[in-house]
Amino acid sequence: MIKVEKFYPLMLEAFDNNQTFSFPVKGTSMRPLLKNGDIVTLEKFDDNPKVGDILFYRRDNLQFVLHRVRKISNNRLYFVGDHQTGLEKVNYSNIIAKAINYKKANKDKIYDMKGVKYNIYKFLVKFKFVRYIFAHLYKW
Repeated sequence: MIKVEKFYPLMLEAFDNNQTFSFPVKGTSMRPLLKNGDIVTLEKFDDNPKVGDILFYRRDNLQFVLHRVRKISNNRLYFVGDHQTGLEKVNYSNIIAKAINYKKANKDKIYDMKGVKYNIYKFLVKFKFVRYIFAHLYKW
Protein backbone atom coordinates (compact mmCIF):
# COMPACT_ATOMS: atom_id res chain seq x y z
CA MET A 1 0.00 0.00 0.00
CA ILE A 2 1.28 3.46 -0.91
CA LYS A 3 2.04 5.78 1.99
CA VAL A 4 -0.07 8.92 2.26
CA GLU A 5 3.04 11.11 2.03
CA LYS A 6 3.52 9.90 -1.56
CA PHE A 7 0.07 10.92 -2.83
CA TYR A 8 -0.53 13.91 -0.54
CA PRO A 9 0.66 16.44 -3.18
CA LEU A 10 -1.78 14.90 -5.69
CA MET A 11 -4.57 15.20 -3.14
CA LEU A 12 -3.85 18.90 -2.61
CA GLU A 13 -3.72 19.46 -6.36
CA ALA A 14 -7.14 17.80 -6.74
CA PHE A 15 -8.58 20.01 -4.00
CA ASP A 16 -7.07 23.12 -5.63
CA ASN A 17 -9.02 22.15 -8.77
CA ASN A 18 -12.27 21.60 -6.81
CA GLN A 19 -12.07 17.84 -7.31
CA THR A 20 -12.44 14.96 -4.88
CA PHE A 21 -9.67 12.50 -4.06
CA SER A 22 -9.97 8.79 -3.25
CA PHE A 23 -7.47 6.46 -1.61
CA PRO A 24 -7.34 3.12 0.24
CA VAL A 25 -7.68 3.10 4.01
CA LYS A 26 -4.91 1.62 6.11
CA GLY A 27 -5.29 0.86 9.80
CA THR A 28 -7.90 -0.29 12.29
CA SER A 29 -9.00 2.89 14.04
CA MET A 30 -12.21 3.32 12.01
CA ARG A 31 -13.44 -0.29 12.19
CA PRO A 32 -16.02 -1.60 11.67
CA LEU A 33 -17.05 1.09 9.15
CA LEU A 34 -13.70 1.34 7.35
CA LYS A 35 -11.19 -1.50 7.08
CA ASN A 36 -7.84 -1.96 5.36
CA GLY A 37 -8.29 -1.68 1.61
CA ASP A 38 -11.64 0.13 1.67
CA ILE A 39 -11.60 3.23 -0.53
CA VAL A 40 -12.58 6.56 0.99
CA THR A 41 -13.38 9.67 -1.07
CA LEU A 42 -12.50 13.07 0.33
CA GLU A 43 -13.40 16.63 -0.56
CA LYS A 44 -11.56 19.76 0.51
CA PHE A 45 -12.32 20.83 4.10
CA ASP A 46 -14.91 23.61 4.09
CA ASP A 47 -14.24 25.10 7.56
CA ASN A 48 -17.72 24.08 8.70
CA PRO A 49 -17.30 20.74 10.51
CA LYS A 50 -20.11 18.99 12.32
CA VAL A 51 -20.02 16.46 15.10
CA GLY A 52 -20.06 13.06 13.42
CA ASP A 53 -18.12 14.11 10.30
CA ILE A 54 -15.14 11.97 9.33
CA LEU A 55 -12.23 14.31 8.64
CA PHE A 56 -8.73 13.76 7.33
CA TYR A 57 -6.07 15.68 9.25
CA ARG A 58 -2.37 15.84 9.96
CA ARG A 59 -1.07 15.57 13.48
CA ASP A 60 1.71 17.84 14.71
CA ASN A 61 4.07 14.86 14.36
CA LEU A 62 3.13 14.88 10.61
CA GLN A 63 1.15 11.62 10.78
CA PHE A 64 -2.03 11.58 8.67
CA VAL A 65 -5.27 10.44 10.34
CA LEU A 66 -8.87 9.80 9.30
CA HIS A 67 -11.16 10.03 12.36
CA ARG A 68 -14.61 11.17 13.39
CA VAL A 69 -15.37 14.54 15.01
CA ARG A 70 -16.73 13.83 18.48
CA LYS A 71 -16.85 17.34 19.94
CA ILE A 72 -16.27 20.96 18.90
CA SER A 73 -15.26 23.45 21.58
CA ASN A 74 -13.21 26.66 21.85
CA ASN A 75 -11.98 26.60 18.25
CA ARG A 76 -10.74 23.02 18.65
CA LEU A 77 -12.02 19.75 17.32
CA TYR A 78 -11.97 16.55 19.33
CA PHE A 79 -11.64 13.33 17.34
CA VAL A 80 -11.97 9.64 18.01
CA GLY A 81 -11.76 6.58 15.78
CA ASP A 82 -14.84 4.37 15.71
CA HIS A 83 -12.64 1.57 17.08
CA GLN A 84 -11.20 3.75 19.87
CA THR A 85 -12.36 5.37 23.09
CA GLY A 86 -9.89 8.21 23.76
CA LEU A 87 -10.38 11.73 22.37
CA GLU A 88 -7.68 13.63 20.48
CA LYS A 89 -7.65 17.45 20.38
CA VAL A 90 -6.84 18.94 16.96
CA ASN A 91 -6.57 22.53 15.70
CA TYR A 92 -8.65 23.61 12.71
CA SER A 93 -5.43 24.42 10.85
CA ASN A 94 -4.52 20.71 10.81
CA ILE A 95 -7.70 19.67 8.98
CA ILE A 96 -7.26 18.84 5.30
CA ALA A 97 -10.42 17.17 4.02
CA LYS A 98 -13.82 15.65 4.74
CA ALA A 99 -14.88 12.09 3.84
CA ILE A 100 -17.97 12.05 1.64
CA ASN A 101 -18.30 8.37 0.70
CA TYR A 102 -16.56 5.01 0.82
CA LYS A 103 -16.37 1.76 -1.11
CA LYS A 104 -15.76 -1.56 0.58
CA ALA A 105 -12.75 -3.52 -0.69
CA ASN A 106 -13.67 -5.95 -3.50
CA LYS A 107 -17.18 -4.52 -3.90
CA ASP A 108 -18.54 -2.11 -6.47
CA LYS A 109 -21.14 -0.28 -4.39
CA ILE A 110 -20.31 3.22 -3.15
CA TYR A 111 -21.79 4.11 0.24
CA ASP A 112 -22.76 7.75 0.70
CA MET A 113 -22.23 9.22 4.16
CA LYS A 114 -25.78 10.59 4.29
CA GLY A 115 -28.12 7.59 4.18
CA VAL A 116 -30.42 6.29 6.92
CA LYS A 117 -28.23 3.28 7.80
CA TYR A 118 -25.13 5.45 7.97
CA ASN A 119 -26.88 8.02 10.19
CA ILE A 120 -28.01 5.27 12.58
CA TYR A 121 -24.42 3.99 12.73
CA LYS A 122 -23.12 7.55 13.24
CA PHE A 123 -25.59 8.03 16.10
CA LEU A 124 -24.53 4.80 17.79
CA VAL A 125 -20.79 5.55 17.69
CA LYS A 126 -21.41 8.75 19.66
CA PHE A 127 -21.55 6.57 22.74
CA LYS A 128 -18.27 5.54 24.31
CA PHE A 129 -19.62 2.15 25.37
CA VAL A 130 -20.52 1.35 21.73
CA ARG A 131 -16.99 2.26 20.59
CA TYR A 132 -15.67 0.14 23.48
CA ILE A 133 -17.72 -2.81 22.21
CA PHE A 134 -16.42 -2.27 18.65
CA ALA A 135 -12.86 -2.14 19.96
CA HIS A 136 -13.29 -5.51 21.65
CA LEU A 137 -15.28 -7.20 18.88
CA TYR A 138 -12.81 -6.16 16.16
CA LYS A 139 -9.42 -6.88 17.73
CA TRP A 140 -7.89 -8.34 14.57
